[in-house]
Amino acid sequence: MENNEQKKPLPVLTLTVIFAIIFVALLGGFTFWYAKGFSYFSNSSEACNNCHVMNEVYKDWRTGSHREHATCNDCHIPNEFISKWLTKAESGVSHAYAFTFKDLPTTLSATQKSKVIVQDNCIRCHSQIASNVVNPTTKVVHNYDKALSCVSCHRNIGHIRNF
Repeated sequence: MENNEQKKPLPVLTLTVIFAIIFVALLGGFTFWYAKGFSYFSNSSEACNNCHVMNEVYKDWRTGSHREHATCNDCHIPNEFISKWLTKAESGVSHAYAFTFKDLPTTLSATQKSKVIVQDNCIRCHSQIASNVVNPTTKVVHNYDKALSCVSCHRNIGHIRNF
């Protein structure tokens, strides 16, 4: 018995889709490797300095008082397991997008979400001291129109640029 059926070639669209998937996977893999992507799974502050935009901020941290006691993640990433990894993922994707497709600013500024995370982490580490001095929350108190935050007074702690 001979098999008279001939195999049909794959349609051009299918080949194009397969090629595109392979291309995107290779390009994504190379970008992840080139950007030292695995370093972002660590708690190392050196990972935050992978991008030249962070050189001055990293230099400030290395010469600052928190260098011995806190990493970038300790201040800028939530401490709870799920929130930590969701924030790292969100931050990584938004930074990768900005670094790839947008003109980068020469300085970076904290978002409102980042400011809340930093405030929460200041209080987590320094609650005993802060509770004796001020209401260590972001609540509006004492008839002020803005909440008092730790960096309101301690602007140059950690790093001095643009909070």
